[in-house]
Amino acid sequence: MKSGFPHGRVVLVTGASSGIGAAAASLFAENGYVVYGASRRGVIPHTGGETAFPGPKPRPLIMDITRDDSVTAGVAEVLRNEGRLDILVHAAGDGLYGPIEASAAEDARRQMDVNYFGALRLLNAALPVMRKQGKGLVVLVGSVGGVFSIPYQTLYSSSKAAVAMLGDGLRLELKPFNIQSVVILPGDVRTGFTQARRPVRNPCPEAYRKAMGKAVSRMEQDEQNGVDPFKIARLILKAAQSRRPGARIVAGAVPRFQVFMNRVLPYAAVEWLIRRIYLG
Repeated sequence: MKSGFPHGRVVLVTGASSGIGAAAASLFAENGYVVYGASRRGVIPHTGGETAFPGPKPRPLIMDITRDDSVTAGVAEVLRNEGRLDILVHAAGDGLYGPIEASAAEDARRQMDVNYFGALRLLNAALPVMRKQGKGLVVLVGSVGGVFSIPYQTLYSSSKAAVAMLGDGLRLELKPFNIQSVVILPGDVRTGFTQARRPVRNPCPEAYRKAMGKAVSRMEQDEQNGVDPFKIARLILKAAQSRRPGARIVAGAVPRFQVFMNRVLPYAAVEWLIRRIYLG
């Protein structure tokens, strides 16, 4: 399919220091795009995933997506250097676990600040540029965990559900301006996210500990047996090379089956399946 964004277009990828963000930044660069890889430390890895990072390198960009000024400055730097921004990929993410009873409002704010408000800050800075250009593409990395809630990871699921709704609304609002919006919904991906996941700030009550331990252990096992982040990156690149990418792209056969079952089964049956998977 003919690309709506020819080689040489400018791409900004968040979360580019690891995981899906690093893989996406590398893959875009290898395919001739001008890529800025944003992270809090401005670090771009040199190896990882299924392949090394050969050829053209993404350009590191220091950006803290929890700060308005940092996001504004980062986008301004891209525009100062390139004069345009064609594709925005929001792959930065944060994960917390713990029972809802022990989850403080501050935990939820932190989870939303990275996963959801971070996307909103980027859109505030990037969309005026894309409207002026008369075209653009926004890719938001969500999760199948935002389609159904994962026990003891409810704050994360809530934030990713919000990201999916944000992407759907964007698609409706941006159509008159020739700007596309896509939400990628991966399942389990083999990245450093597993080790980076943190507990909520309040101690877990004894009554929840056994069930939480079982659920978190299952999450970690599934993630470490998950797909390579380059598989997700290839879907992101494919969306960028499509004239009419889908609103939501579910990554992988198992996640597609999970999303389908969530859509067609009564919720009582979905709940039973989730209990069997995560709580035994």
